[in-house]
Amino acid sequence: MRLTITGADGFVGRAIVRQLRQSGAAAELLLVDRVFAEPGPERRLAGDLTDPALIETATRDCDALLHLAALPGGAAERDPAASRAINLDVPLRLIEAMSGRRLVLAGSIAVFGAAPSGPVDDRTVPVPDSVYGTHKRMVELAFADSARRGALTGAVLRLPGIVARPPAAAGFGSAFLSEVFHAAATGRAYVVPVAPDATSWLSSLRACATNLAHALLADGVEQDPVTLPALRVRIGDLVTALARRFPGTAITHAEDLALRRAFASYPPLVTPRAAARGFAVEPDLDALVDAVLADLPSIPTQGGPSCA
Repeated sequence: MRLTITGADGFVGRAIVRQLRQSGAAAELLLVDRVFAEPGPERRLAGDLTDPALIETATRDCDALLHLAALPGGAAERDPAASRAINLDVPLRLIEAMSGRRLVLAGSIAVFGAAPSGPVDDRTVPVPDSVYGTHKRMVELAFADSARRGALTGAVLRLPGIVARPPAAAGFGSAFLSEVFHAAATGRAYVVPVAPDATSWLSSLRACATNLAHALLADGVEQDPVTLPALRVRIGDLVTALARRFPGTAITHAEDLALRRAFASYPPLVTPRAAARGFAVEPDLDALVDAVLADLPSIPTQGGPSCA
């Protein structure tokens, strides 16, 4: 099976490549990103996906493609034109180019907007209130129309917050959700910019990679986007769980209301469609923390310039 992965040298992309290597599921891999930090055994294609010629090369010989490359939310809000080029135009071209084949697109819970009313379930109507979320929702609609017409198979998967991203991940307003792990693990004092009772939807990198690989290698099509399962985590409970593992951790709170509204005001989440299709997340907070800490040594110091 010939698989292509865009954003392959980013935080999530590297985890997917590791997952596919370990499973032995991929006969041929083509990795696509702007730049690659180091060589590897797979074929690599470096370049800008906003170039239609690069998309033609990336899609020419593959059976299935996983699209991870994106401009993060904070950067998208600062530069809507760049977000349109990367977060909207590129996926639309991929939907056309992958006609007759399998395409899995990394979507986002940003389509629900900040502080969605809850609980959120498979019937909740998306109401994006950011450039990033709006472009992600537009891609969902375009994919659904192609799936309705039988033009391709695959799915759009709405990813929750994935932890722990590399320290000071550029462009991610939700970086504090990862920084708290790094601070605890290194004994560094850190001020979490939301109150202890704030809540976020989180998944480990390991669970995210497993879910994306499962979707890429599956059969059939999901016309409607699939909201992946996530743990609804109370930030104070997360800090307590980290303190149990790293006694003396100096983590405090100083609330930024804008950050809380955008990234830490999430209601209960119910995802029966995802569960029925084999997608899963850690069963509880302790399992999530253990999975994240186990992967910390493998996290790169920074991701690619436009990667999931």
